[in-house]
Amino acid sequence: MFALGWFVVASFVAPSAAEAQGIANLFGPSIPEISTEKLIKRLTDPEAMKKTVVVDVRTPAETAVSVIPGAITKAEYEANADKYRGQQVIVYCTVGGRSAAYGKQLAAKQVDVLNYKGSILAWVAAEQPLETLEGEPTRRVHTYSSRNKVPKSYQAVY
Repeated sequence: MFALGWFVVASFVAPSAAEAQGIANLFGPSIPEISTEKLIKRLTDPEAMKKTVVVDVRTPAETAVSVIPGAITKAEYEANADKYRGQQVIVYCTVGGRSAAYGKQLAAKQVDVLNYKGSILAWVAAEQPLETLEGEPTRRVHTYSSRNKVPKSYQAVY
């Protein structure tokens, strides 16, 4: 009897697939993601990079520490949006939440956008290089919080 009662309660609490999609749409459409492996391939392909711009949506304090090589800041992208028209925009942040939100804003403006799944923490987990905004190599990475860990070869800043 208890199991049946629990089933009845669960069926009223759990949304159907259609309801779940409706709930998700309240927060805007989801945007496609790009993996670390695919981003590495894109960044090392000169032809692909002619059609791509990588945008770091983190705060100025975070981007002052380091960025993925070749990335520009959100402020730089917004100040020069016409320059990047027609290119695919790949957005990232620390773990992917802020970049997904910004990506949804861009998608609503008909921008071809991908969210980098795992963002900069996935990048350093794959032991990929970082640079300063001036283009100098660095092993420092702003992790936003002490809870976000990085490999020992990097220095976490928060």
